[in-house]
Amino acid sequence: MDEPTSNLPLADTSEGTQHNNQLNEEHEQTTTSTHNNRAIEFITPQPTIPSPRNLARLELEHRLQSIYTPVNTNEYWELQDSILQLSSDLQVAKSTLSRRTSRRSSRSSSYNRGEDNKSSGIQAIETMLRRAQAKDAQHVYRVTSKAAVVAGRMGRYEEAERYGIESERAKMMLPQFNLEGLWVGKYGSHGFEMINVTYSGDQLIAYKVTGDQNIPRGEISFTADLSPDSHMEEQGLDPIVLSEGSAKKWGTKRLPRYPGTGHAAEPNFQNPTYLEGQLVVIGPGDYFSFAWIPLEHQIFFGRPSPELTLKMLREGGSASLTAGMGPPVPTLESGTHREMTHYLTRCLEVTNSNFEDDACEGKAFDGCGIWHGDDDDEELCFFQ
Repeated sequence: MDEPTSNLPLADTSEGTQHNNQLNEEHEQTTTSTHNNRAIEFITPQPTIPSPRNLARLELEHRLQSIYTPVNTNEYWELQDSILQLSSDLQVAKSTLSRRTSRRSSRSSSYNRGEDNKSSGIQAIETMLRRAQAKDAQHVYRVTSKAAVVAGRMGRYEEAERYGIESERAKMMLPQFNLEGLWVGKYGSHGFEMINVTYSGDQLIAYKVTGDQNIPRGEISFTADLSPDSHMEEQGLDPIVLSEGSAKKWGTKRLPRYPGTGHAAEPNFQNPTYLEGQLVVIGPGDYFSFAWIPLEHQIFFGRPSPELTLKMLREGGSASLTAGMGPPVPTLESGTHREMTHYLTRCLEVTNSNFEDDACEGKAFDGCGIWHGDDDDEELCFFQ
């Protein structure tokens, strides 16, 4: 049989071919676009747009960063050294002037001019000290929080409110008060466990989201006293001074410490007790550690990824996340899909907001890894 022939002119056939090719290209583009969209949705989801509330908070933080020296940075520790030196110089100058005044009986006018010059020197030191302290968010928080309490007791409520606002803004710049949310750390032989950090006033409380045979989920893992004077040097909790290698690794030469208590128990949660402990905040608060002093046991914590969070909640149970903080949350077994969606959204809000803030500030996501070991140990533990 002869092959069928087309009655269309060659030019028309060419146009038809071009049209079919165009349709195929459009189909391929549509398919590729759809595939890419699904890939983006399920493989590499795009960062969500920060909420107006988060953007407003970031804007306020940027303004405060122009006022305060970033806490726990090398620049901050240099500021602390300067404040200590100025305080020492001021004390010496005042002591010297006091001794000369006490010995005074009858002095010439030239001595009086000298005394005036001495007073002027003291005023100059006081001015430099006040300016340096105004850059220290920890100092401002300590002073204004106490002033707010005093003003409230005296019935000066507008003044108390003004000090309270200033105190809360300074508090925003303190890494130890920005640890709220989910963290993961290696609890020795028990492996990696998740905790949820919350606050009650100036007290940090870490509840176990996943537990072990000693301290089950829902129980407190540790607490820390973050009150303004809790880490003052005169109380013996001076910052840890790092070696040159560790300082380079962590980006800071000192680590502040705060007193606390660590929960400990025998297997099956027998004979539970609280032991002396210390919270150590590393740099701007990307990591922290807690040490059970009598046990010489220390755990480093880092932020988990959302994927790891869901995995650990699924495997370890989630009903303890808000332990001690209100009504129980639905379990994975009994909760409805809507309840669990609402719950997971709520429990991940604080953790994810940290990722959103970093994205807005142009910070790279480093895989949520923490380092543990000595300076010669380059092992990283990644929570991916």
